[in-house]
Amino acid sequence: MKDWRRERRELNEYLLEQDWDVFGTLKFVDGRTIGSVTANKLLRSYWNKIDRVFFGHAAERQNVRVPRWCFAHEGSDVENFHVHFLLKSPLADIEHACTILNAVWAQHHRQTGPMAKNWIMPVIRREDAVNYVTREYWRMGSATLLDDISWAKTSAAEMAVQETEAQAHRINKAASSAWIVAATAALRNQQSRYTYSS
Repeated sequence: MKDWRRERRELNEYLLEQDWDVFGTLKFVDGRTIGSVTANKLLRSYWNKIDRVFFGHAAERQNVRVPRWCFAHEGSDVENFHVHFLLKSPLADIEHACTILNAVWAQHHRQTGPMAKNWIMPVIRREDAVNYVTREYWRMGSATLLDDISWAKTSAAEMAVQETEAQAHRINKAASSAWIVAATAALRNQQSRYTYSS
């Protein structure tokens, strides 16, 4: 028991040293039936798409990817698979980045969760976010950290130079204005619910 507590504490300390400003939850239409193989394929393709939306060819050619730390959770009944993440916004406008992340996930596949079911917003309290993403460590151990879809090798400076007209064009192609409006409404709802519950 002491080992997992020490490991979680060390992971929390590591995460708090990293540069991130978004907390997210990606849900599936049905987390109880998705299966790990299908879920992992969808998550991998989603993050690859996100990297291409924000960074275009630089995602593959220069390994410029959105810095993220992803965590598998199974829920209180161990049957509701979903993913939490901490992420460094690839845009100066963090809220806009949140809406894009949600809109792209919601329309990514018929099994990915709708915008209102996901939760993607700027971080308010870093310690709370870290404790939340690692809270199933006692049950899953290090398997809760999804190393294969996490990425920690891109600096904020590398991302900043990618904020170009070409990036804005890719974003517009990835999520129409109607999807962004809906994702913005979902974000405002999440923010009001968070403020109310705090």
